This record gives sequence, structure tokens and C-alpha cells, in this order.
Amino acid sequence: MEELVADKLGRIAADGFDIFKISKQALKIYQDLNFSLTKNLDIALLSLIAMVEGPEFEMTEK
Repeated sequence: MEELVADKLGRIAADGFDIFKISKQALKIYQDLNFSLTKNLDIALLSLIAMVEGPEFEMTEK
């Protein structure tokens, strides 16, 4: 499952590091009932979703 999520997010990031696009895609994945999320994947997606809430939540491209 992690590989599929990483692939979806990687395609978005391939066009350039845009926190809004990445956050939006993370939210789509998080809300998709077809994905069975592990605890670690759940936390990672929530962190990506939160990036749009303010600069203190933004992650760098690395």
C-alpha cells in the first residue's frame, strides 16, 4: 500500500514541489475508502495534509 501512495504522491511532486498540490492529493488518498492505511501511513498523510495550514506545518522538498 505504501508503494502505491508513494507513487501517487511522487507523480504530483514530479511537476515541482507545490505544497498545495501535494496536500490536496494526500487528502484525496486519505479519504479514499479503497486504501487501507497503516498507522504510519495515516500519520504521514495527515502531516502532508496539514502543510496548507501555515508555514509552521510546511515540509521542505527533502
